[in-house]
Amino acid sequence: MDNNSIHSSLSSESDLQSTMKLEKPVLGLEGDNTKKLLPQDAASRVTTREMRESSSDSRDRVESSGVNSKLPQGAPFTLLSHGQKWFMVALLTSAGFWSSLGSPIYYPALKQLEKKFNVSEEMVNITVVVYLIFQGIAPTISGGLADVYGRRPVILMGMLIYVCASIGLACSQSYGVIVFLRCLQSAGISPIIAINSGVVGDFTLKHERGTFVGAVSGFTLMGQAFGSLIGAALTAAFDWRAIFWFLTIGCGTCMIINFLILPETKRTLVGNLSIRPKRLINRAPILLLKSVRRKLHFDNPDYETLDPNKGKVDPISAFKIILHPEIILSLMPAGLQFALWTITLASISSQLSVTPYNFKLTIIGICYLPSGIGGLIGSFVTGKVIDIYYRRALRRFEEKKEQGIIPIDSKFNTLRARLFTSIPQNFLAVIAFTLFGWSVERGWNIAVPLITSAIGSFCAMSTLSSSSTLLVDLYPSKSSTATSCYNFIRCSLSAIFMACLSKMNNALTVGGTFTLISGFVFIGNFVTLIPMFYGMKWRERRALRAEREKP
Repeated sequence: MDNNSIHSSLSSESDLQSTMKLEKPVLGLEGDNTKKLLPQDAASRVTTREMRESSSDSRDRVESSGVNSKLPQGAPFTLLSHGQKWFMVALLTSAGFWSSLGSPIYYPALKQLEKKFNVSEEMVNITVVVYLIFQGIAPTISGGLADVYGRRPVILMGMLIYVCASIGLACSQSYGVIVFLRCLQSAGISPIIAINSGVVGDFTLKHERGTFVGAVSGFTLMGQAFGSLIGAALTAAFDWRAIFWFLTIGCGTCMIINFLILPETKRTLVGNLSIRPKRLINRAPILLLKSVRRKLHFDNPDYETLDPNKGKVDPISAFKIILHPEIILSLMPAGLQFALWTITLASISSQLSVTPYNFKLTIIGICYLPSGIGGLIGSFVTGKVIDIYYRRALRRFEEKKEQGIIPIDSKFNTLRARLFTSIPQNFLAVIAFTLFGWSVERGWNIAVPLITSAIGSFCAMSTLSSSSTLLVDLYPSKSSTATSCYNFIRCSLSAIFMACLSKMNNALTVGGTFTLISGFVFIGNFVTLIPMFYGMKWRERRALRAEREKP
């Protein structure tokens, strides 16, 4: 494998800017007998972590061509087995699920809160909007902390804040206290969604990442789809306070489980998990078990798997990433689609409770099931599809270089490989959400809004999976910070449209509102083509310019 071939498989911006020297051969992959040896000059601008990422690309090429390498095996990229990776998905979901559940579970209680605190509909909607605002802002700060101090302490601290805020909400006696605690509740738990993607990036390689990122994202955001069903059942059986006691008990239980079991995965601290964390907060009590220590071979750690790129806390790091043109152009259409999905969930509650449907609260809750199922299917299907397409695209890319069709020093287009799979769903979403808006506006048969909401959820979760996977690929050493960018965009747009939803419906009707926002998504789908074709060139130019400016 020559130097140009190695460079062509590296796609992250840090791949271009790193200048460390290679001290050891590139490590092999878990369960694989492949080991790539790189000459020193070929590794002059790559990090240890990024070289393993490139070896995953090479593995995809080797496996797809049916060639068996006879090179010796090195230390595994991660000590987690395939089954243990799925167990990690379950742990991460148990932490992040409460973030997505916190907003929609609250919708059925809004009318009760209006009467309890004698406030208007616009005033009570503020408690929904502030949750979404902090859901977008908080991860941009906490994501950076997780990239520096580790994933585990930030996740546990966020869950603790959420539990305390939920107790306060269940006992609150004033509207002002509810607004404040909703801000605190969101600020505590919302970063976990972005951090979860970073955790997945710590123990997966590019050829499998879409599957696991899609699974974590899909399971986590099921709270957004099923939350109103749970909230409706609790409100009907008890009252609005029962919602927050449910969140307290549920998140508290999951926090204890994660405290005991969730390991630290940040590769600057633990490498492939064989290195014992120095700080106590980064150590899970399960590490005290001899069987676990033996599995992770703490007595003979793989120090070469440590990521040397130890970052510094930068509160505006996420915003620097967002300002890159290929990032904002890729994420803005996806954020608009997610915002459209959010107001769809809100509209199910508000529109099905009035004429001509006049459904009871419990029936409305059941009407959220199609969107939840559609979203779950979208996450899993897309996760598999983007992994399959990535491997095929990489194989075709290598074949074209070998055949001389493209220059030998060409670089693999990660942006195109990840974004291409979301294009069909993006255009399907425009049709589905537009039909949903007019179906509830004109009072069409209930099957129409239910089916279109399911299709819309499928598309929204598909786009979420591909966008999150892309960000982890582009910024492997700052994966939590990078994924918080999409979190910021989607939650900020959701907050804006939720705040304006009532006025937009009055001015444009519900069908007109959905048609307008769907139109934005339609235009954005064509905008996505720009970074697919030019994004990697922009990144190379920025990296070369930064290299020239170094002293």
